[in-house]
Amino acid sequence: MLRSLLALALLAATATAADKPGPFYPPLPKAITSFGAVECDGFIYVYGGHAGKAHGYSSDTSLGTFHRLPTGGGTEWEELPGGPKLIGLNLAAAGGKVYRVGGMEAKNKATEKAEMNSVAAVAVFDPKTKTWADSVPLPAGRSSHDVVAAGTKLVVVGGWQMKANDKSVWAETALVLDTAAKEPKWEAVPQPFKRRALTAAALGGKVYVIGGMTDAHEMLRKVSVLDVATGKWSDGPEFPGTERTGFSPAATTVDGKIVLNTSDKSVYVLNEQGTAWDKVGATAESRYVHRLVPGGTKDWVVAIAGGTPVGPHNTSEVVKVT
Repeated sequence: MLRSLLALALLAATATAADKPGPFYPPLPKAITSFGAVECDGFIYVYGGHAGKAHGYSSDTSLGTFHRLPTGGGTEWEELPGGPKLIGLNLAAAGGKVYRVGGMEAKNKATEKAEMNSVAAVAVFDPKTKTWADSVPLPAGRSSHDVVAAGTKLVVVGGWQMKANDKSVWAETALVLDTAAKEPKWEAVPQPFKRRALTAAALGGKVYVIGGMTDAHEMLRKVSVLDVATGKWSDGPEFPGTERTGFSPAATTVDGKIVLNTSDKSVYVLNEQGTAWDKVGATAESRYVHRLVPGGTKDWVVAIAGGTPVGPHNTSEVVKVT
C-alpha cells in the first residue's frame, strides 16, 4: 500500500513538472508597466517604464534603465548602459541591433503638477559594443504607440503626441524607416484609425495592429493589417474577450505565428488562414501594459511585467503555445 502511494505521488509530481516546462526568468529589478522589450539574437532586452501607481507619472517613477537576459533564462538580469527616463515606448530589433523609438518623458516630480511630453528621439543599441547612438528621429513626438521590425524596416503604429500645456494629438499616420537604406528617413503611411495603448506584431511583410483605445475612449478588439510593401490596409479578425481586453494587450511573433496575450490571461495564436484566433493557453497572472517576447525555443513565449488592478508586476511567465 505504501509503495502504491509513493508511486502515485511520484507520478503526480512528474506530471506537474511536465505541465510547466520552460526556463527560469528571474524577477526584474523593479515592477514596471509601459516599458519596451524585444528579443534580439538570443537575448531579451527591457528598457525604461513606469515604476509607480497607475497614472501617477513623474520623473521619480520613470525609468531609464536597460537590462537583458538570455532567451533561455538565467539567474539575474544584466544591467546595460541606460538612457533617458521614458514611459510608453517600445523596442524593435533589426540588423542585429536594438532600436528605441519615442516614448513619454515626465518632467515633474511626484509632488508637482504633471508635465508630460512625447519625445521624437530614436536611438540604436549595438550589442557588440554595448553602446547607444542616435538614429533618425521621428517627425514628431509619439508615445503609447508600438513599433515592430518587418525585415529591415521599422514600422511605428498608433499612439499620440502628448504636450504638457496643450491637447494631445492622436497619430493619423504609421511611419516606416528602412534601417538598411543609405540615407534612412521616415515615410508616412495614412492610418485608417486613431488608436493608442495597442500592440503590434509583424509576419510575412505585414504588420498586425491589435486592440487599443480610440480618441473617443472606446476599447477595441479590432485588428488592422498593414501590407508594408504596398501601404495598403485590411481588416483582420477581432480577438475574443470583453471590451476591456482591448486595452494594452501584448503580441509577438514566434515560429511563424502571431501570439497574443490579453488582460483576462488568455493566450491566442492567429490561425494559418489569418481568419480567427485560437486559444492555446493562459498566463497565471492578469497582465496589461506588459510585453510578450519569444522564449528559448519555438514553443514558448514570455509575458513580462505589466500592470494589475493592485499594482505592477516584476515577474515574467513562460507559456507554451504549441
